[in-house]
Amino acid sequence: MKNLLCWALVAALPLLSRGQTDTTKASEEINFEEFGDADNKAVRTFCTQKVSYLSPTKLISVGYEGQLPFDFSSVGTHGLPAVIGTAQTRISSFGGLRLGVNAPVVSRSNFILNLGLTYWNTRAVLTNPERSSNMFGNVQALNSTGINATAFKPFDNKHFLIIQASGDLNGNYRTPKEMNTKGITYSATVVYGWKKNDNFMWGLGVTRTYRAGQLLHIPVVLYNRTFNQKWGVEAIFPAKVNVRRNFSPTTYVMLGYEIEGNAYYLGNSTGTELHLRRGELKPRITFEKQLSGFVWVSAQAGLRYNWRFDAFGTQNPIKDQRPLFENTLGNPLYFNVSINLVSP
Repeated sequence: MKNLLCWALVAALPLLSRGQTDTTKASEEINFEEFGDADNKAVRTFCTQKVSYLSPTKLISVGYEGQLPFDFSSVGTHGLPAVIGTAQTRISSFGGLRLGVNAPVVSRSNFILNLGLTYWNTRAVLTNPERSSNMFGNVQALNSTGINATAFKPFDNKHFLIIQASGDLNGNYRTPKEMNTKGITYSATVVYGWKKNDNFMWGLGVTRTYRAGQLLHIPVVLYNRTFNQKWGVEAIFPAKVNVRRNFSPTTYVMLGYEIEGNAYYLGNSTGTELHLRRGELKPRITFEKQLSGFVWVSAQAGLRYNWRFDAFGTQNPIKDQRPLFENTLGNPLYFNVSINLVSP
C-alpha cells in the first residue's frame, strides 16, 4: 500500500510542477500596476428634475371639473352675414371629464423623456338656448384632445434644459367624425435652468402658448423652492404659481392660481367660420393626499374668472381684428376632484 502511494506521488510531480509554472507565467504576464484605485475614478453625476417635498408628478389622472351657475350674454357684431342681436341665457351647469396620462419612455440620469395624452371635456347646460344662430348652440360641447412631450436634459449637477411641446385638437365636436384639423393648436416651452441644491431650482425661458385663449409668445420663469419641511413654492410664471404647505410627506395644501385656455374651432353654422378664444384665470386652493401607495386624491376649489370668451373668424389674432361675437360671462366658483396615480 505504501509503495502504491509513493508511485502515485511520483506520477503527480510533473503535473504539480507544470501548474506552478503556469501560475508563475500568468503572474508575470499581468501587470497589476495598470489597475487604478476605483475610489479615485471620477463618476459623472447629474441633477434631477425635482426638489425636496415637491408635489408628485401625476402619471394617470381621472377627474371632473364643474362650475356653479352663471349668466351668459352674447351679441353678434362685426362681419357676420346677418345681424344677430343680443341674447342672454343662464348656464346651470358647465363642466366635464378631465383625463391625463403621462408616461416616462426614457429615464436615465442624463436624460428623461415623458410622453402624455390629455382629454378635457366641457358641457354646458343652458336654461333657454333660444336660437341656434347665436353663440349658445356652438358652445354646448367644448372638447380638447392633446398629446405632449417633455424632455429634461441635465448637463451636470447645476445646469439643465427643459423642452416641452404639445398639440391639441380643440372644438365643439361630439364624435371623432366631427373633429376638424382647423382646431389644432401647437404650444411649446423652452427653459434653461440652474439647480442650486436639493431644495432650489429655477430657470428662464420662452413659451408659445394659448393659455390665455389666443396665441402668445412670452418669457417664462421656473421657480421651485422648498424653504423648510413645511413651506415651498412651485411656479412656472406667468402660467401658474402655488405656495405649498406640507403637513406631512403625504399631505399638503397649495394656494395660488393658474391660467388656462385654448382656441376652439366651432364650424360655420352662422355662415362664417368661428374660432372661440377661451381664456380663464383661476385663483384656487388645492388639497392633495395619499390614499394608498402611489394613489393620491386631489380636491380643488376656487374662482373661475373669465379672461376671454369671444369668437373670431380666425384662430390667431390679426391686425385690427374685431370679434364676430362678443360674449360676457359671469365669474362663478368652481371645483375639481381627481384620483391620480403618481410617480415614486
